[in-house]
Amino acid sequence: MSVNANESDVLIFCGSGTTGAVNKLVSALKLKSGGGKNTVVFVGPYEHHSNILPWKESGAMVERINDTKTGHIDTEDLDRKLRKHKKKSRRLIGCFSAASNVTGIISDTNEVSAKLHEHGALSFWDYATAGPYLKIDMNPTSDNGENYSKDAVYLSPHKFVGGVGTPGILIAKKHVFLNEVPDNVGGGTVVYVTRETHHYSTDIEEREEGGTPAIVESIRAGLTFKLKDSIGTEIIEEREEELTRLAFERWKGGPTNIIILGSSRANRLPIFSFLITHPASGKVLHHDFVAVLLNDLFGIQARGGCACAGPYAQDLLGIDEELAQKFVHFLVTDRSKESTLKKKKKSRLSAAEETGVERTIEIMKPGFVRLNLPFFFCDEAIDYILTAVEMIASDGWVFLPQYRADPYSAKWSPVQAENLQERTGERTKSDSLLTATFKGAKFSAPSSPFTQRDAAKKTFKEMLDEAKQSIAMAKKQTMFSVEAIVDDVGAAVQNEELIWFLRPQEAAVHLRRKSKSEIDGIETVQDEPIAGSDPRSRATKVPFIPKRYTVMRKSFRRSVRKLSRKSRNPEDRPNSDTQENRRGRCVVM
Repeated sequence: MSVNANESDVLIFCGSGTTGAVNKLVSALKLKSGGGKNTVVFVGPYEHHSNILPWKESGAMVERINDTKTGHIDTEDLDRKLRKHKKKSRRLIGCFSAASNVTGIISDTNEVSAKLHEHGALSFWDYATAGPYLKIDMNPTSDNGENYSKDAVYLSPHKFVGGVGTPGILIAKKHVFLNEVPDNVGGGTVVYVTRETHHYSTDIEEREEGGTPAIVESIRAGLTFKLKDSIGTEIIEEREEELTRLAFERWKGGPTNIIILGSSRANRLPIFSFLITHPASGKVLHHDFVAVLLNDLFGIQARGGCACAGPYAQDLLGIDEELAQKFVHFLVTDRSKESTLKKKKKSRLSAAEETGVERTIEIMKPGFVRLNLPFFFCDEAIDYILTAVEMIASDGWVFLPQYRADPYSAKWSPVQAENLQERTGERTKSDSLLTATFKGAKFSAPSSPFTQRDAAKKTFKEMLDEAKQSIAMAKKQTMFSVEAIVDDVGAAVQNEELIWFLRPQEAAVHLRRKSKSEIDGIETVQDEPIAGSDPRSRATKVPFIPKRYTVMRKSFRRSVRKLSRKSRNPEDRPNSDTQENRRGRCVVM
């Protein structure tokens, strides 16, 4: 079986991914509507909001476990807190991520589960990130008598290869379901309904899946597991290990402006969250700008923000609670509705907390860029992605004057496109379903305005060459549009010390200068990074300092073959078309 479940486990499809599964658990444990007052929930250092907020809203006490110097779950901290609350006869629940969706750091699920069971706590695991890549084992065997079993696992098959549109899955021990009334009452949850009475099914899987099931989507979810099992988790983990090693060697091995967040010593999936510094200004590039530039220059989709893991993001970025509240000031308009501030005494509120803003200034929300390197990408595609990030880290800032930053939506738009729309009066083209028609018993829709067939035919080398030409042209620019000169962000924020990112008008000044001494009103630091130096030291104008862990370990879980020009050349490969030889090649799976 794909998850090593047995007769004591049940599987329930939950609709909205892991979020739906966690909320189903809260209901099963009778914690909703304040039912968690005598319950303590221990959460890991890198939990997703979906594995934090439902427990908080239940009324349970949520205890966050620290991470170690290597970025893993601190089991000693967990043990201390378990002992403390066990003495008070509280119900204990541990909720941890099998892998971080921000840094890809992998948890030791057996060690943590054993520690939880040792103190009578339930062991719940979020496999939303880890599920597509790592082995899922509900009932691991133990040689030392420790209980490694998991009381619940929840995951999102839509994150698996081929899993688009699939529902969330909750796999849990039957003893977890304390509720007699299902979470979603309705058709399919009862055995009989009379005019005066009704009786719910005692079959947990039947009772907890009310309504018409998503049959096709559930079958698709099963196929994603079939595909994963067919490839084999060992092969997937080997490739993931290889890609993680390669990215660290490329991005941390030489002169770079890339700050990779999280420990490099921990076992990790190839998921990377990073900042890009601009040494001359002492600031960093805004994560949303970098994400837009990756798309516009290279056609690479990445995510900017906190990846729905706010507390962990604050840890990684080095933002304490006092500074966090200063940023909250720009993001929350109605102070009376913020639950965290309700709990603070009026005398302790800062000026930033007492006064809100008329309109949220989303651009002030700290964050990072996140991307992952999929195991099924060929070597050429991986090299293209790594090179694209390196090019933006080196020269991406030169494009800032060509973009306009909306401080309220945090949207970065090309100035040229906005000006064209204003001159022609044309509305932005859309990919809406409203453009589709059903005429003559046939479906038809115009070609998407956001894709080009010709672009799809270009090689990675051609794309990189075009990007290099664009960078060379941007570096020569000395005349800028009004949008590049006007400081919309500064006017909205009115607090220069908190603006941690380089703005378009600042980049324009740097581009115009002929020497450092000609910069008007902007202090500079060293322009070029030094090989092996920590890029954190160059972010001198940022109000926070990203957390630094111990140095990178010498060896990962397995020996890893390095990607080289030779390994990418089909002529140098063995003729045998074994699974090992196919790994890393551009093939259709």
